[in-house]
Amino acid sequence: MAVSFAEIKVGSWWSRNALAQLWGYQSFHAIARGVVTPIRDNKIILFVTEEKQATATNYQDVLKEDILEWEGPNDHFAEERMLSARERSEQIHLFHRQRHHSDFEYRGQLSLMQSQPKSFEPSKFVFEVLDGDRLNWTRDQTLASFFLYLQAKPAEMQTASPGVAQLAASLNKPAQAVAAKLRTFTQLDPVLSHHHIRATDNVTPLDEAVWKEFQTDWTATAQFASEAFDAVVGAYEPLAATAFASASDAAYLYQAGETREAIVQVRKNQYVFRKAILSSYGSRCCITGLENERLLVASHIVPWAQDPQNRLNPENGLCLSALHDRAYDQGLLTVLPDYTVRVGQAIAAQKGNDFLSDALLKYDGRTIALPGRFRPAPGFLDWHARRFGFIA
Repeated sequence: MAVSFAEIKVGSWWSRNALAQLWGYQSFHAIARGVVTPIRDNKIILFVTEEKQATATNYQDVLKEDILEWEGPNDHFAEERMLSARERSEQIHLFHRQRHHSDFEYRGQLSLMQSQPKSFEPSKFVFEVLDGDRLNWTRDQTLASFFLYLQAKPAEMQTASPGVAQLAASLNKPAQAVAAKLRTFTQLDPVLSHHHIRATDNVTPLDEAVWKEFQTDWTATAQFASEAFDAVVGAYEPLAATAFASASDAAYLYQAGETREAIVQVRKNQYVFRKAILSSYGSRCCITGLENERLLVASHIVPWAQDPQNRLNPENGLCLSALHDRAYDQGLLTVLPDYTVRVGQAIAAQKGNDFLSDALLKYDGRTIALPGRFRPAPGFLDWHARRFGFIA
């Protein structure tokens, strides 16, 4: 028999008895197993219990945020249907509870991300919970979420993270929907998607359009995202942004002829750039590993004043300590397109200086720590190295 989810909302709680009554079954026993496939229906329903009874089979099932790691039943019931669900236009629904003998929370539909079919032991599956509201996002809401994505570290793209909760409340959306939107952008990021399982069901044409716009015009899209975020959340930290700008960038803020409005916008843009760089590099200097944010600078490879098109391009940035930012800005060291550090002759000539040897010279020839996303573009690094004579 076909079953309806019209009355079942994401986040609502249900007992098997209540579901059996809703769906017209004579008793809950018809849906008592972990995988239910209603007759003449395109639905597969998973009932997942993490902490099971001692007498039950100890399947390893864990739901972390919107990622379900699930072991199929020993009899491999309905596994072939789950593996081909997308091609067959079948829906996989999840009811989840932490502990046995309690009600289930309906979490929504699932998309299969990864599977390891087995013959003589439980198969392993990884599912993503789909954001049921994923098609009901405006451009401004998507841009506001993208602005948060630029700032957030991967560990902060979670439902319980303060930034996610704040934006969710401002957008009047569930926190899990905002967290899912941030993770959607990680699926579009070529650096992150190369190292992680990739699911595309949560990616909408609007998400792809915003990402493509960012790649085409970093500065304009980041500013639009900042404005969209400000419109619903507000408040950024312009003074903090200026305080940690690189030396040449900070000087640009106060050059003659700039209006107050222009300076305010530059400060805001500096803030966006800094947050994107620090989150990408895990708030560590890519040369020394220094982790104190008060001593870190988001350094432009090609200076702010010289390339307006790439002012907010995170691929035009390095996370450096204040000392190494100054040395980089003055051309006393560079990072080559192969990501190795080169110290200039002006420093190398002072080998007897213990401080310079420990702070700068010992890093000559070492490879920088690459960011988790937005790797520095070799073309920008080549520009800097040629500018200061490290490459002919």
